[in-house]
Amino acid sequence: MIMDIDFSEYEIDKEGFIKELEDRGYSTVREIFDYLGDDIEEILWHCRDITKHGIESGFGNFIYYSDTVKFYKDNAKEILNHLKELAGFMYDDEDTSLITYLYENEVYKIYLEEMLLGNPDRLYNHFTWMYVQDIITGIMGEMDYVLLDYATSKDEDDDE
Repeated sequence: MIMDIDFSEYEIDKEGFIKELEDRGYSTVREIFDYLGDDIEEILWHCRDITKHGIESGFGNFIYYSDTVKFYKDNAKEILNHLKELAGFMYDDEDTSLITYLYENEVYKIYLEEMLLGNPDRLYNHFTWMYVQDIITGIMGEMDYVLLDYATSKDEDDDE
């Protein structure tokens, strides 16, 4: 899995890797990576940390509401579609809505109520975190060749 790779051992073609992930259905990977930094090695270390510790631990530009709300607004349709599918998967029922999932948790219920009162920021932040966490977990769970096809060993570069 990509999660198991020591990223510091490779020079990674960032654009090639992103394109591969987009072709595999990770349509917002470019925007997610932009929020995590510029250097692909640093981005991948952030992805590993997010997978291990959760995005709420604070990584890249997924910390402040100003950033997470902007990400949500820029990608709302994709995020909501993904989270609806995720809710259906969690309940093993396509008819279970995202609202049902949120309403079962007291904190998330407060977020819904705040949204109804005109302040959706905490809900948008939560949606962004849920979405990004799930996408990054999926990427890190991909087979290692998905990344290694776009990487060269730094040792090989030193031999030349």
